[in-house]
Amino acid sequence: MVEIHTLSAADFKQTMQDNDLHDGNVEQRTDLAVISIGNSFEDELADDIFANGPSSHWFKAAHNNVLNLDFDDITAPNEWKKLSKDDQYALFDENMAHQIADFVEANKDAATWLVHCSAGVSRSGAVSKWLKEWLERKYDIAANNVDGKYAFPNPYVLMILNRLF
Repeated sequence: MVEIHTLSAADFKQTMQDNDLHDGNVEQRTDLAVISIGNSFEDELADDIFANGPSSHWFKAAHNNVLNLDFDDITAPNEWKKLSKDDQYALFDENMAHQIADFVEANKDAATWLVHCSAGVSRSGAVSKWLKEWLERKYDIAANNVDGKYAFPNPYVLMILNRLF
């Protein structure tokens, strides 16, 4: 059974350290696939364990089994636009959804999936929920969201993924 882990940035970083995973060896782990979701903006406290802006992705290089995405935890785009006059935040979109689907297709044989965002609750919760359902429905692969019990999936991200796929 495939295991899907929904992690906070702090838990993800600790997992990478504990398993000595880095740009130099991650592709050797053909049983592993990683979806790393960062914020679109730089965090004010770069050393904060929850720092999760574009420059803080653990994996800096492109890898077959690592997908780095940057979008913000926006659940109501129309309301958010009223608050964000300068469009400083990145909204999850169809292009990102296609990137995720293509990444899953390329890594569908991975036994372990790590999906993380800052808190491991909303954005990663939505992607993990969709990933479990997609693996089961499209590929007939049994999957278990191991530690997604605290996830509260971002409804907008989940809606886009479910609408397209």
